[in-house]
This record gives sequence, structure tokens and C-alpha cells, in this order.
Amino acid sequence: MKLLTIIYDSSIESSMKELLDALEVPGITWIYDVPGRGGRGPKMNSPVFPGSNNIAYLILTPEQITRVHRAIRRLQESFRLKPGVTLFTQEIDVLP
Repeated sequence: MKLLTIIYDSSIESSMKELLDALEVPGITWIYDVPGRGGRGPKMNSPVFPGSNNIAYLILTPEQITRVHRAIRRLQESFRLKPGVTLFTQEIDVLP
């Protein structure tokens, strides 16, 4: 099993949730309004640096990761101004 971490611009929250629901992802943990800095610059939820990120954690098989990754990149490309989306995986052991 792998942990897929998705860090994405909070402005696409409804689209991301809709996509993950359509993909029938079995379980998700969400964290909202996270400040940070990345390829799109700082997002500190302030007048000087508006915006914030959200984070989704998913535990999936490698095959599911591939399917979700492709779908998220298609979603990202569907926007005229491509929103920031960072994906990474980690090997995990699920404890009983």
C-alpha cells in the first residue's frame, strides 16, 4: 500500500472532491486552509499573499495511485490557468 498526498490550491476544492468521489476513492483525510509556498508562489491567506492550499491523504494500491494521478492531471489541465497541484507517494505499512 502507498500513501498518496495531494497538495492543491483551495480554489479547486469542489472540483477535486467531485473527481475523487467519481473515482470512488475508498477513504480520504482532508486538511483545509494550509499556508505554504511553492511553484505558484506564497499562499498565506492574507491580503499580501492571498489563497491557501488544501491537503488530501489517501491510502491506495499502486494501480489505484496510477489511475488517480492521471485523473488529477487531467483535471489540472482542464483549467485555463493551471492551479497548483503537488502529488507524492510514500510506502506505508498499515498497522492492525
